[in-house]
Amino acid sequence: MIIYSFSHTNLAQVLSNEYTSEAIVKKKNHFLYLKEYLGENGLNAKQIVVEEDYISRDFLHDYTSYYALCFENYNKFCKRVHLFSSEFTKREIKDALIGVNESKSNEIWNSYLGFLVVKPIPVTVVGFSILKTYSNGVDFGLRNFWGTREYKVHFYGKELTVQSLAFQEQDSVVSACATTAIWAMLNKAALDHYTILKSPTEITNDADELSSDGSRLFPNNGLNILQISKAIFKSGMVSEIKQADAQFKNKNGEAICNVVSKQYLKKIINAYSSIGIPIILIINVPNGNNYGLHAVTVSGYKKKAPVHIAPTKEVNYLSDNIQKIYAHDDQWGPFVRISFNEDHSLNIPWSEFHPQKSPTVATNIVVPLYPKIRIAFEDIEVITLGLDAILTFFFDKALQADLVWDIKLHFSEDFKQSVKSSNLETSLKEQLLMNSLPKYLWVVSCYVAEIKIFDFTFDATDVKNGMIGKDVVCYISDKYKKDLSSFLSINSKILSGLFRHPASEVYYNFLIDKLK
Repeated sequence: MIIYSFSHTNLAQVLSNEYTSEAIVKKKNHFLYLKEYLGENGLNAKQIVVEEDYISRDFLHDYTSYYALCFENYNKFCKRVHLFSSEFTKREIKDALIGVNESKSNEIWNSYLGFLVVKPIPVTVVGFSILKTYSNGVDFGLRNFWGTREYKVHFYGKELTVQSLAFQEQDSVVSACATTAIWAMLNKAALDHYTILKSPTEITNDADELSSDGSRLFPNNGLNILQISKAIFKSGMVSEIKQADAQFKNKNGEAICNVVSKQYLKKIINAYSSIGIPIILIINVPNGNNYGLHAVTVSGYKKKAPVHIAPTKEVNYLSDNIQKIYAHDDQWGPFVRISFNEDHSLNIPWSEFHPQKSPTVATNIVVPLYPKIRIAFEDIEVITLGLDAILTFFFDKALQADLVWDIKLHFSEDFKQSVKSSNLETSLKEQLLMNSLPKYLWVVSCYVAEIKIFDFTFDATDVKNGMIGKDVVCYISDKYKKDLSSFLSINSKILSGLFRHPASEVYYNFLIDKLK
């Protein structure tokens, strides 16, 4: 055990090894990012504890498949660098390990920030690492790291817990950015026993027998979207690939490339976040004088509360209130902040540190899902557009604020928990809680300003052309329910056509019955 006070110099020293000097470390993007993330304006680290001769399971997979076969005698042992936000001496932490001085011990353990594994190889030194997030919460206005999990860390016999998502740097020999993005995603998804957590080497092998250009996979130069989907499938999941829906234009208004618009990106991240599986975002990043495709793993966002919006012709979504997203970027670090520009480009370190500040854009979204989830966001959005038109007609000019919609995929048990904690009448709560539901539900919530007025629920495991509606929950007066049911009955010939869905007529009648 070696203890250092936290400083940029000491951070560079502990991240170095016999193949990678402190000078090289200081030039790495990871060092630039980590010194800020761990500094005073981030996690505010005060102390570093270095654990020598550490066996990292993930590196051991890569070691046996590649490094052990090299002529160079690479070491299989790593070092693990632990971070704390409190100050202590070597004697004090040893006392804490054996339970002496409870007050100081609690201070030390409560200040634990996580660890970085340093691999004994050239340049790509950051291995399996767990670091705390910034402050985290589920309320509006707070950072919500929905794609994290609890990790148990054994520190010289003391078990500590950290809420985070595992991170490691891309090793260009056994993995590329897409492999590392899949690996980070699986660290959360593998909590479900149907999903398999694999090492970067195993993920790369799953992707295909050859690289996309026909060359060998090792050393690895990267995976295309088909290979990403194959690797995800072989881990027990399926992928939904979301395509570009807008054009990125230069200052002269000329289209340069197809991109994912910021509105669509926010919709998708918001929609699938509630099941907690990190989402893989494919971005086009400036790299010197060129551009290159890159993959990052989105696991959190920060979203404003619903606000009063004057009635408009456009359909408004709560996802528009997402201000930032947080992603693991294997070339920078964990929980990298990404914000949005009006031209659909992204504020991300790739652009911020680029000499010409060249823009970064998203080109595709890869949404990993459990196989039983068969209904996509787009299938539900079509119905939501019909609901918006109907309710707009129903309320006419009675509302001073526009309707705002929130479309989210939920575990049905999580939806029942939200019902349990709501202000609904006890008898209605009991009825909803006793209902038999599929494991996964799409829930479409309708707000007026910050007030939720309806939840429309849909079976996420059914056939998309079927009548997938499950229930309608009204959070306002029963009078509105009955009036809306009568309104739908009277105007069925006019309004039923607003649903552009194969089961529109059946769903329209379902609404009338559920609102009675």
